[in-house]
Amino acid sequence: MNSFEWLLPELSQTRWLIHGFILVANLGLFLLARPILSFIDGERDNATKLRLFRSLNVSILVLQAIDFAFLSLNKSYENYFISVGFSLMALYASLFLYSLCCYFSRKRFGAEKQIDNKTVFLDTYSSRLVDIILLFIIAITTIYTLIKIWGADSMLETTGIFGILAAFLAFTSSIWAPDIISGLIILNTEILQDGDVVVIEGHPDEYIISKVTLVYVILYDVRNNHRTLVRNNKFIQNKIDNLSRIASTDGVRQALKYNIGYPTFKGETAEERGKQLSSFKSKIDRVFTLTYENCLDKSEIKINQKREFEWSLTQTGDFALEYTLWIYLERIPNTKITSTIRKHLMGTIYKVNEAVYNASIMEEVALSTPILNQVDLQGQSV
Repeated sequence: MNSFEWLLPELSQTRWLIHGFILVANLGLFLLARPILSFIDGERDNATKLRLFRSLNVSILVLQAIDFAFLSLNKSYENYFISVGFSLMALYASLFLYSLCCYFSRKRFGAEKQIDNKTVFLDTYSSRLVDIILLFIIAITTIYTLIKIWGADSMLETTGIFGILAAFLAFTSSIWAPDIISGLIILNTEILQDGDVVVIEGHPDEYIISKVTLVYVILYDVRNNHRTLVRNNKFIQNKIDNLSRIASTDGVRQALKYNIGYPTFKGETAEERGKQLSSFKSKIDRVFTLTYENCLDKSEIKINQKREFEWSLTQTGDFALEYTLWIYLERIPNTKITSTIRKHLMGTIYKVNEAVYNASIMEEVALSTPILNQVDLQGQSV
């Protein structure tokens, strides 16, 4: 060992203990980063945060090794690399502490909900306020720590870093403040939560709310199976229909429209034509009644089996009679899996539509819209 002593720098016992603690702590955090993040963030996507934390661990270890090398070669070396390492540790500690505090604030002030058969804690107005206060305190503490690490106490003066930071926040408030306030409004309404299925005005697709952050909302497009990011301020400017929050126990009400050609009544008297009209209406009723009965037997059709279908003649157009069929869906499950929602919403509507077609064949009711032509005396259509 004596032959290698010249490779080690001359440090006090306290400094050796500090370096040893940094080494062990970084190695431990590098190995335990994934389970720690899984504990804190649960089902959320932690890939980016995991890479960030592990990159900081590796950077700190590399800087510590470089610092050892310079101390061994140059006794007048002033520990620049370890100062950079301490700065990274301060940033690492602040990120980790903020994530941990957010986890406990969600458990203490958040809302408990079952999503995909798992109990999760969602942010609420109260938990998000606590997060904002914690973010401010941790950010100020981190800046103060960095100043002390580099010995730049002059930056603590009135015209120093805190004055610059305050001016920066004041001039940029028009950019970030509306999104933060809008995010608080979303959470305060308690109508929009993670896992809810929503329809946004001006957009035909359905979306699952994946996450409401301080600045933006992450959505899953149910039909196209991709992710969508919308700033909080833009998100609440539109009308938002929440399909997961029904107004009654009947379930989500969906309307299906069918064009049926005008029947020909050849009765010579009003009584004969009345009987033909009643027969035609009975046919239509049997089509939709048979549709409902056939749908009850199929578990993949997610309709409220305690609520019968409704139908009515809703428009008498130039070419056809428009009938509207109203169906009631089962309560939408709490899930973030787009395929499950597709089966529940689109799959049910498509299968009901198919059942209507099958019933129309049985009752000899044509669902095609006829094209009517007027013919003049010369035999030309107009």
